[in-house]
Amino acid sequence: MDILSVLSGRLEVVDDSTSSGELVNKLVSRGPTEEPLQLVELDNFVKRHYEWLKCLPRVRPFYAVKSNDDPALVETSILLGCGYDCASKSEVRRMLGLGVSRDKIIYAQPAKTIEGLQFAKERNIRTVFDSESELRKIHQIYPEAEVLIRYRFDSKNALVQLGSKFGCDPDVEARELLDLAKELNINVIGWCFNVGSGCSDADIFYEAIKKGRQITDYAKSLGFHFWYLDLGGGFSGAKGQGLNQYAVHINRALDEFFPEEPGLLIIAEPGRFYSASVVTSVIPVHGKRVIRNSLDRNTIDNIFYFFNDGIYGTFYSAKYRGIKVNPIVWKSASDCGPIRKCTLFGPTCDGNDYFAKDIQLPELELSDFVVFENQGAFARVHSCRFNGFCLPKSVVFVRNSIWNLLDELASEKAHPDKLVLESSYLQTNNSIESIKFE
Repeated sequence: MDILSVLSGRLEVVDDSTSSGELVNKLVSRGPTEEPLQLVELDNFVKRHYEWLKCLPRVRPFYAVKSNDDPALVETSILLGCGYDCASKSEVRRMLGLGVSRDKIIYAQPAKTIEGLQFAKERNIRTVFDSESELRKIHQIYPEAEVLIRYRFDSKNALVQLGSKFGCDPDVEARELLDLAKELNINVIGWCFNVGSGCSDADIFYEAIKKGRQITDYAKSLGFHFWYLDLGGGFSGAKGQGLNQYAVHINRALDEFFPEEPGLLIIAEPGRFYSASVVTSVIPVHGKRVIRNSLDRNTIDNIFYFFNDGIYGTFYSAKYRGIKVNPIVWKSASDCGPIRKCTLFGPTCDGNDYFAKDIQLPELELSDFVVFENQGAFARVHSCRFNGFCLPKSVVFVRNSIWNLLDELASEKAHPDKLVLESSYLQTNNSIESIKFE
């Protein structure tokens, strides 16, 4: 498959000088549409990749497909040489179908279906376990598997706590499971953990890797040779949030507990870090309801705005993950009404379909546009057609310099790990020129 040719049909190449605000204007100029629009700036995805290579040179990125499976992002990640964290049989099959080597895939699902495990056996895919039941299932169906033991090490400040569902106790239970794996003759080749999605206490990675050293040493005493270490995800990715806060603790821990040695493979599963800043939601007001005070009808208590996008589309995380939205009204201040308390609703008949409540915005009118940055992580993948409404539509742009880089990578003129951070364009942030209201 010619990935670059397929990708070229999904996007528009624009000049390097084109700002994010100008791209928003392109979408707004179309006027209100039935389907919500997501502005996808492929440049931000590529820049995140090179930031990763620069900050974490020992850690290979295995993109978490579940964070955003937009074809344009997935195809770009292939050109960049990423590996893949897959959570399901479907994701594994998709990446194999795109020509990805099985060595660049980890089936990182601790509770696989029997059919999924059988598929992994047929394709010789590495996977993980965190319980006696899963280990015995692997022994029964895929006894020759190379597997990682997943242990729990939660950040207290993550947006999503994953340890409540996955990961064995790293002290007592991990040793019991390794003892059982030895008894069953299962080839445990390493460990993995996930501190939780959107972790803000970056030093947790140091402690998690330190715990991994203890597990490695116990495994060695049983005769296992651990050569595959997976640091999981948890890296924030909004504009202005870089990787350095994590890298300083990860690099220190790896140097201290896992000095470089031949054959040692260290990966991580960034999803949010790569995809969050890539997408900007651009949606119009298609309905408005003014809530007046019951005692003084001249007083407006609240305004309900209705959009063509909501919790069943882009804004699931705003409702259920505690991620606050930062609406940018896309019109000049002089054209807006006074600042009022308002609630932002999606289009469905579900009364719970609101993604911001009692916030302050200048009064808007029908067909006014509101813009939301950093909507690339766990938005598209949560979208559904509840009530028959349209899924968000991706409108993909890429700047000329980045497109030329991808062309070089596709034609093997450049190595995927080639650092191009010297490019002045790659150092820009491309934040939207938001309108400020006093």
